[in-house]
Amino acid sequence: MKIRPIILGLCGILIFSCKNNETKSAKPTETIVEEPIQAEEEIPVMMCYMYASETDTISLNIEKLDKSVTGSLVYMLQEKDVNRGRIDGEMKGDTLFAEYSFMSEGKNSVRPIVFLQKDDQLIEGTATEDSTSYSFNESFPLTRTNCGVN
Repeated sequence: MKIRPIILGLCGILIFSCKNNETKSAKPTETIVEEPIQAEEEIPVMMCYMYASETDTISLNIEKLDKSVTGSLVYMLQEKDVNRGRIDGEMKGDTLFAEYSFMSEGKNSVRPIVFLQKDDQLIEGTATEDSTSYSFNESFPLTRTNCGVN
């Protein structure tokens, strides 16, 4: 009965060998970590507006990024000094509220400005006496134009 221990030994080796192959062929689970998708970087929109008559010119070039607006504003009005400066503000609905920092008569000044957007035009507004509403002057509408390359 020497065959029995030999068969049992071979079966043990065979079972051990099969267990060993299972362990070797099993691959560790891979976890794929995806990078978070970055929101596309917003691209500023460049817009240019102008009012021009025989005697007066107003030029506004703005860069709009979401609600934030920056740009340059120039007033060349008959019998007045040229005002040239920068605006910084934001769009609230169809209205641009901004601070206008400019040079006039040799000194720096800052004043609030308001423009109402109507179709392809911006209409400048001024605060009423009670400062709770605005009066818009449609005599000088700034019409959207192509921005020239400087």
